[in-house]
This record gives sequence, C-alpha cells and structure tokens, in this order.
Amino acid sequence: MYARDGEFRSYLTEVSRLGYAERWSPRLVGNTSHAIPPGDPWIVGKPGMSSTVRPLADNVRMTTGRRVQSLELRDNGWHLWFAGEASVGPFEAVALAVPPAEACRLIGDGELLSARLATVRMLPCWALMVRIDDQKFPEQDVFVNVSEIVRWIARDNTKPGRDPSGEALVVHASPAWSLAAEKVDAEDVAEELWSEVGEILDLSPVRPSRKLAYLWTQGVVDRALGQTHLYSPRSRIGVAGDWCLGSFAEHAFTSGRHLGKAIAASLGA
Repeated sequence: MYARDGEFRSYLTEVSRLGYAERWSPRLVGNTSHAIPPGDPWIVGKPGMSSTVRPLADNVRMTTGRRVQSLELRDNGWHLWFAGEASVGPFEAVALAVPPAEACRLIGDGELLSARLATVRMLPCWALMVRIDDQKFPEQDVFVNVSEIVRWIARDNTKPGRDPSGEALVVHASPAWSLAAEKVDAEDVAEELWSEVGEILDLSPVRPSRKLAYLWTQGVVDRALGQTHLYSPRSRIGVAGDWCLGSFAEHAFTSGRHLGKAIAASLGA
C-alpha cells in the first residue's frame, strides 16, 4: 500500500509505529506505469496484510463468519437476518462494505442507492498462491503487466515479517484472461498460470509444494462509482468500498471514512 492522501498517510504511519505494518522496498521490473511513484514508500501489514486494520477493531464488539441474508427496516430500526431465520437488531444505521452487486442484493429496489450502484462495473480476477521450498526466483520482488495473461507477480517472502525461506508467490491474472477463464476449474487455472509464470521468467522446472488458485468474482474495478460513498439519511443505510473511487487500499480507507462521517452526522454524534 502507499498513500497520496494525508489522512491515509497518517494512519499508515500510526499503524507502523504500533508494529502492525512496516515499509517494504521491493525491486521492480516490467511496465511500472501503474506502480507507485518513485520515492513513495510501500507499506505492508505485519505479519499479514489484515494486521493494518486490527487497531480499528480495538474495543469493538464484532461477529464474524455469519452471512447476512437480508435487511429489514422497521419502525424501531434495522434488523439483520441470517440463514436459519435468526436475526439481530434493532440498529440505528447500517454501513455496507461489500462489492456493489452484494450491496444491491441487500438494499433491494426500494432504495434509490441501487440505481447508482448499478453504474459500477467489476471484473473477475484469478489469483494464484504458490509455495516453493527452495529459492528459485530471479532477484526481483514485483513484476507488473508482464504478459496478456499475468498482470502481477509478488514475492511475499521478501516482505517484512514473513518467512524468508523458500518462495511464497502471489500471481494475479489479467482481468481479460480472468473473464475468459471464469468458468474454468481452479486446478486447471493454477496449472496454466504457473506455466505462464515459468515461461515469462524463464524458470527452471520446479514442482511447488503448494499451488492454489482462487477466483475473486468482483476483484477488479473497471468502472468506479465516482464518489466517496452513498448514504440515505432518511433510512440511514449507506455503502462504501474501494470501488467507489478506484481499486487501491487508500480508496477503501477514504470511502469508509466519509461514510462513517455521514452516519455520525445523521445520528447527531
């Protein structure tokens, strides 16, 4: 991650001071036209990327691992319904930080927000995670837009706080290729992407100890919303996400911050 906005830069500085993140200086090759400007630091979570948001969860009661099936607005506030007809509520306001299609499903056609959400266009992205027990890779850490199939390769083992032994690679396929391969079996995708990486980087034959492909069905923002968030003061429901402004972590931070301010203002906080 990197920051152009002062508020996000201040946040990254603070989480780094607390030990949840650290600067990473990857060696870059390839077409870096979409990479960070020279001189800007890359900040990564430590020991994992999710660590960067852990301070935000301090002293907050959270429930995870439960999928919200529907939302219902009653006279006393919002109620959330889960599978098995269990529900919780009432809540004074609802903030949705999910992909636009999921937000549309939860909000329904009754809210004017749905029409704006429909203007956002997302594309799929196949991601490949590879573990190699021996050090086999070239002496670069990030590869950008290296072929029509592969748009990103990162050596995660070179990030601070990670296990430096062997190789831990993350590969992202291009949106166009991912869209064409959206219905392909994950194992076949893993084989094809790994074969492409080996050919691109001229790797000697190697059998990874682990190779896993995963499809983000809404992984890439093709057409953003064009504003920081959406919020209905009347019904007190709003949506936020990186897709409101772009596709970077900074966009998600800015979007969520503005939605939070809108909710607080409508509640008189």
